Amino acid sequence: MAVPVFADLHMHTTASDGEFSPPRLVAEATTVGLRAIAICDHDTVAGAREAAAFSRNALEIIPGIEMSANVGNDEVHVLGLFIDFEDAELLQRLSWLQEQRIMRVRRFCDRLTELDVPIEFADVEKEASGESIGRPHIARAMIRRGYVQSVNEAFDKYLASGRQAFVPRTDVTPEECIATIHAAGGVASLAHPFTIADPEAMLGRLQPGGLDALESEYGAYSEEQRSELRSLAMRFGLLSTGGSDYHGPTHRESNPPGSGGVSQSELERVRQRANRNRVNRP
Repeated sequence: MAVPVFADLHMHTTASDGEFSPPRLVAEATTVGLRAIAICDHDTVAGAREAAAFSRNALEIIPGIEMSANVGNDEVHVLGLFIDFEDAELLQRLSWLQEQRIMRVRRFCDRLTELDVPIEFADVEKEASGESIGRPHIARAMIRRGYVQSVNEAFDKYLASGRQAFVPRTDVTPEECIATIHAAGGVASLAHPFTIADPEAMLGRLQPGGLDALESEYGAYSEEQRSELRSLAMRFGLLSTGGSDYHGPTHRESNPPGSGGVSQSELERVRQRANRNRVNRP
């Protein structure tokens, strides 16, 4: 019998590319019976900070982050859980990443315009209510202009890796992400591993560099896939984390809250690792 999900450790708000505000996400999580959630917006802690102010007694808000990196053709995402979102080094790093995001979106707009799909940066800005701007906001601007009918279509035709308008991100390594998360006292977990061409090889690279955990209980994965990832986590001596990657009901990642997550005992193991990392932070 499956262990009930106690905590969903991968959710997004309008601070990045989620559809719900932090207060609305807190309400949604409470409604489905979750007891803890980690808000892991892309390269920003604004959503986690705001949600903490709306925390209800029955729901713990775990401060988190999702950071993106490149390894060859792979885009690698690293989650930071139980981070100190007031850490000065973290905030400085995130400020730089936001600048890189803006530059990348501008390049996407230029490429789309060259492809006779003209999009202005101002169009994309209107779709981004938070401080973290990215490809989903470009997709929503394209829908508004009538170029595509859905976010998935925008990615499939133009925005995904290998498509006509794709712009690689500024090279940031996953090791740099792990170091930033550890400096903020957090636990670093490799997110949705099957988006990587060879997850096992990636773990072999990152585990010696301090990776703490693997997101084995991911919302979109089958039980067979989750079982394979649990085995990988055990082999590499990593904790297992899990979450839905919930962005909202119409987003391309449409896994509902609680579709992935961890039990209370698993959450406590992650918390204990965070406490240890905080004591030993650089």
